[in-house]
Amino acid sequence: MASAEPRVGQLRSRIEMTLHTYPAVLVWHGRGVESGKPQVVGLKQFLFLAGRIHQAAAKDDPYADEWLLRLENKLDETRQALHQLKQRVSTVLKTIPEGLDVSRNVSQQPFVTPVFTGGQMGWQAVMLLMEYDGIVRDVLLAHHIGLLGNKQRGSMIRDQGGHAMRSLCYAPVKFPGFSGASRDDFAANNAKARAAREKFGELPQDILEGTRRSEFAPSIRREGTEATSVPEEQKLEGADLDDDQLMPQPGETKENE
Repeated sequence: MASAEPRVGQLRSRIEMTLHTYPAVLVWHGRGVESGKPQVVGLKQFLFLAGRIHQAAAKDDPYADEWLLRLENKLDETRQALHQLKQRVSTVLKTIPEGLDVSRNVSQQPFVTPVFTGGQMGWQAVMLLMEYDGIVRDVLLAHHIGLLGNKQRGSMIRDQGGHAMRSLCYAPVKFPGFSGASRDDFAANNAKARAAREKFGELPQDILEGTRRSEFAPSIRREGTEATSVPEEQKLEGADLDDDQLMPQPGETKENE
């Protein structure tokens, strides 16, 4: 009697994110309409929506693949903006004279949360948030030792880095969800495909045919077939912020947003 083929389950890993600054925590959490103020989409909402796009693309929805390409471009744009800002801040900090030893600042009570992203683009967004958190720390340090004025500090934190991160968080907001049609439907030009075209418009031919997909697009799983491989995704439990965790840390004020 032949022995059963050994099976291996999905890989799992617990990953936690640590943020040291109030502006970065605000980007993570966003602001709901219950606050009485205009809603601000946070990175938590970005991860949820990006996960929905990822799932729809796995169902062979070409419209979801187009959205993944949009997110990939937006991530690259945000990465470049933060890189330029980081270089500017680094140039400022290099003016600290030799002999003056200034260690990097850290929060005495950082915000720590487990993270679940739903896809590789979510992980990229999380790492960009952590890069923004590091930039804010450096800007606040440079301001503290007199290398940056109040206006420069506010411009770098809010108008440059903060704007780039908020723009990223809003990128998937208008995703309408699964179109209801797969590439097989478009090949057959059936009722599902015609309804999707009428509702969402035409797609570039290379996206429609599947010859151009995001570098981080998921494997396609068609109904009635098994996936050829199991993605080695890291699945984690999410966490919500309590109100007291949104308060500024000691030494920080809302001016630092």
